[in-house]
Amino acid sequence: MFFLVCMTCGRTCDDLSVASCPYDGGVLDVRYDSDGFPLQPQLPGIWRYAARLPLTDAKHIISLGEGDTALLPSAQLGPDIGLPRLYFKNEGLNPTGSYKDRIASVGITYLRQLGREAWAATSSGNAGASLAAYGARAAVDGYLFTLERAPRAKIAQILAYDPRVMSVKRLGYDPIAEQATWANIAALCDAKEWLMLITARSNSPQAMEGAKTIAYEVSQQMNGEAPDVVYVPVGGGGLLSSIWKGFKEWRRAGKIARLPRMVAVQPMGCDPITQAWQAGRPVEPLDDCTSAVSGIILTSPPDGELVLNDLRESDGWARSIPDEVTYQAQAELASYEGLFVEPAAAVVWAAIKADRQSGRLKGDETVVGILTGIGFKDSAAVQKMTDDKSLPMIEASEILHISPN
Repeated sequence: MFFLVCMTCGRTCDDLSVASCPYDGGVLDVRYDSDGFPLQPQLPGIWRYAARLPLTDAKHIISLGEGDTALLPSAQLGPDIGLPRLYFKNEGLNPTGSYKDRIASVGITYLRQLGREAWAATSSGNAGASLAAYGARAAVDGYLFTLERAPRAKIAQILAYDPRVMSVKRLGYDPIAEQATWANIAALCDAKEWLMLITARSNSPQAMEGAKTIAYEVSQQMNGEAPDVVYVPVGGGGLLSSIWKGFKEWRRAGKIARLPRMVAVQPMGCDPITQAWQAGRPVEPLDDCTSAVSGIILTSPPDGELVLNDLRESDGWARSIPDEVTYQAQAELASYEGLFVEPAAAVVWAAIKADRQSGRLKGDETVVGILTGIGFKDSAAVQKMTDDKSLPMIEASEILHISPN
């Protein structure tokens, strides 16, 4: 069984449907009766970890086969920079193309447990697609409030699942609009008894339990060992915080002997967490966002303080990457590793490369980069990546005369 504990005041909440502490508004942590937990391989997708997920009855599970994504050793990029034990966790292999499917599976399952009939959320694309797909599978209504500048390719995928989608003015680059949107979605859900499914631990602690299963899988795929360093793209901060929680739970269960260091990677131009880390202060909202890396651009990250705490606890750090370096990293992952990822995922390779070149990574570490989404998610970035690629027209007879480059 599971229960909710406020991470600020330490009180236990009897109402398992709440999203924040009813006493002081603090972030709620989902906890379980036992540190140990048996795996349940008969359940689908990530639900083999059901003993550590907020589930009351397996009949409620909504799954599209999420999880079990590949952990791939770097074929060329890692060895080329003197990092022979570099691995990429390819979350783009999930059903809708991103790690958000793990969260959606748990969130929509939880919605069914509560007997709710609709969900509402905000998303730049990936979470919206995941929630819409899993919501369609569960035959529940969905309402998505998306960023004003969200990539059309991501919105097209969401619309295919047929939820109700609306763009919110200034959302994505105005902290006042961001905070108002989250507050109003929460009020809407309270009034209509819907479930708010914003992919942040501070807004949807139950659903976010799905993201920690990445840590479980990485440890299992590494034969019971934890990596030395884990790089995570960070926008709102929920993914890094959930993965860190997963590693800690896996260690308490006696399945790994040590914990990794966590690295938060943000786009330069929209990096409030990195700025706070470097200045040794709390996270402060930015006045504007100048980055175009969709998926991890939030001026007021809801789980920013959790990330700072996790970086301190894990002896990790934060780093920001310029957009042009991110796009180059995206191209390198495709051409040298065969990994076609969106820019929001490519930032981790850019950060790993920068940290190795600066000497922060010594070369003897086992490093894992979390590649959060597939490249088709951002068609504009794909076009940018291939603009300089030629496509010559030849006669069939010329095929015989092709020579190596």
